[in-house]
Amino acid sequence: MDVLLVRLRFPFYSVARRSFQVRTSLLLPSPSALKGALARGLVLLKGIKGENLDEVAEKAVKDIEEKLADVRAVEVAPLTPMVKNAFLLKRLRNLEKGSKPEKSDAMRREYVFTHELLVAYVFRTLSEEEKALYLKAAMLIDTIGDTESLATVVWAGFVNLVKKSAPLAFYAPYQEISKALPDKVWNGGAVRVHTETMLVSPDYGNRREEVFYLPVEEKRRKRVVYYERTAKVPDVEGAIEVNGEVLGLWLPKS
Repeated sequence: MDVLLVRLRFPFYSVARRSFQVRTSLLLPSPSALKGALARGLVLLKGIKGENLDEVAEKAVKDIEEKLADVRAVEVAPLTPMVKNAFLLKRLRNLEKGSKPEKSDAMRREYVFTHELLVAYVFRTLSEEEKALYLKAAMLIDTIGDTESLATVVWAGFVNLVKKSAPLAFYAPYQEISKALPDKVWNGGAVRVHTETMLVSPDYGNRREEVFYLPVEEKRRKRVVYYERTAKVPDVEGAIEVNGEVLGLWLPKS
């Protein structure tokens, strides 16, 4: 397997299970959002054509999913604390067909404020040409989630995957990882288990969601509730090394 690691820097982001005008945000970007972000770069590089934008995007996502080790194997690990907050967002709608330049709307959105996220795309074995293509596509990522969620790629590259036991640092499918959760992680123990239901792939008529376990811990400082990565996690048999730190990575069974 080949692991493409991408370090992203944000002011904030908002990724929802469904696109509503008023919505809350997932704590971490879903596999669907991360695939879509990579697909955008692929469209620009390969010049993928279609009758409309949805068809172009669907072709790009299909290309990525054919190379991924598993459609669920898109993981994220927070490197900095995350704080959720909501505010009123006002946008001009003059780019919409038939809209007047002064037309605008306002909606209440929840955003996650954090500094950096580390994203790992786990692929089946790629050729050198394919590695170069996906690396370039990753460097073109500029948003995660909605159009206001600006992202900057600080670094991207392929890293070596080591078959060794290490603490889980990336989110993983709950149904499979739950068997490895130690007693101290369950509700009532040292850390409350944090899960979120996320869209696995962009919705093109075959909507599929899955519950993911997030290796994070909820903390509070006065009135502020925030989340950060926790060390109280199960060990997994796969790891990557980043800046001297060994990060456990869940790998698909097949």
